[in-house]
Amino acid sequence: MKKLLFVINPKAGQKKRKNYIDEVIEIFEEAGYQVGTKFTKKRADGTRIVAKYGNRVDLIVCMGGDGTLNEVIEGMLASNVTTPLGYIPAGSTNDFANSLGLCSKPVEQAKNIVSKKARLLDMGCFNGRYFVYTASAGAFVKTSYSTPQKLKNKLGHAAYVFAGAKEIFRLKPLHLKIELENETLEGEYVFVAINNATKVGGIMKINKDLVKFNDGIFEMILIDFPKNPLEFMKLANKLFNQDFTGKIQLKSVKWAKISKCGGIDWSLDGEEEKGQDVIEFKVVPSAINFVY
Repeated sequence: MKKLLFVINPKAGQKKRKNYIDEVIEIFEEAGYQVGTKFTKKRADGTRIVAKYGNRVDLIVCMGGDGTLNEVIEGMLASNVTTPLGYIPAGSTNDFANSLGLCSKPVEQAKNIVSKKARLLDMGCFNGRYFVYTASAGAFVKTSYSTPQKLKNKLGHAAYVFAGAKEIFRLKPLHLKIELENETLEGEYVFVAINNATKVGGIMKINKDLVKFNDGIFEMILIDFPKNPLEFMKLANKLFNQDFTGKIQLKSVKWAKISKCGGIDWSLDGEEEKGQDVIEFKVVPSAINFVY
C-alpha cells in the first residue's frame, strides 16, 4: 500500500477547517494511501517532520498557511526529499495557493491532490535558507510576521492592512546596493521584494502572464522611498494597479546580491528573517514536485 505523510498546522487560518481533517484523511485512504498524520506544535516542526519521514512515503501533503508550506519545503530541500508534495491551504492569505489557483475548500483540494500529477516548481534561496514565493523588506513587511495569529484568523489579509497602516509615519529608507546579472542598482527604497507569485500580502498583484512558476526566473519589485505620506499612498495605489513605472520597478532575476542591508528585517513567506550585511539570492530551478 502507498504511504502518505499528512503534516497539519492546527493553528493556521480559520480553525473551523480542523473539522475537515477526518474527511480529508478518508479521501486519501479511498485513493489507496496509508496515512500517517503529524501535527506541528512549534516553529520549524514542519521542517523536522519532513526531514525525518519525507523519503519514507510516496506522497507528502501539508495543511496550513504559507509559513507551514515554507517549513515543509525547507525540510524537503535541506534533506534532499524528492517525494511529490500536495498542499491544502488553510492560512490567512494563502498567497501562493491563490497564485497557483489551488482550491480553498479542504475536501475538494484533497480530491485534486490524489487525482492530479505533480509538476516541477522553482524555489528561492536566500543566504542558504529556502523560500517558496517571496522574500521582502521594507514597508508593511514586519506586519507579516508580527500580526497576532488570532487577528489573522479573524480578519484574514485585512489584519495585515490594519496592522501595517500604523507603519506609514515610521518608515525609514532602505539604502541598498543591488547587483543583478546585467546591471547594478543603488538607491533609497521603501520596499523590495523577490517573488514567484501573482499575489503577495493578500493585496499586491502581478499579472499572471508575467509569472511562470518553473522558468528559472523570479520577479523583483523595487519602490523608491517617497518624499511624504501622500506620495507613499500614490505609490501604493500604483502598485495595487500593477503600474510598474517611474518609481516602481519590476525586474526579472535569476540571481541577486544585495549589500548595505545589515539591520534590515526581511520576511520569507511571511516568516521573520534577520537581515545580514550581504544577501545573496538565487533561483533553485525545478526544485520541488508539486501537485497543482
